[in-house]
Amino acid sequence: MPIKVNPSETQDQFIGRCMSEESTSFPDESQRYAVCIGYWENRNMSSQEKMLSKINKKQELIEPNPCQEGYIAIGLKPKGGRMVPNCVPKD
Repeated sequence: MPIKVNPSETQDQFIGRCMSEESTSFPDESQRYAVCIGYWENRNMSSQEKMLSKINKKQELIEPNPCQEGYIAIGLKPKGGRMVPNCVPKD
């Protein structure tokens, strides 16, 4: 479960607390730091914004854009027994 950012905490205070609290979940210090930075950056996002952020990160993995102009690939879908990019209109 993500650690909640206290309203009065600065980034340095939160990262320090998070690094301590997440030490058992993420023994590797660099991975733990990345997780804590992610918590900090997502602190003001709604659940819908967080989901869109995850989708956008997955979309970045599908490069170059396999869809025709005006469409973007969001994940994959089954077609003809194989997985193909799910192309949706940009707007």
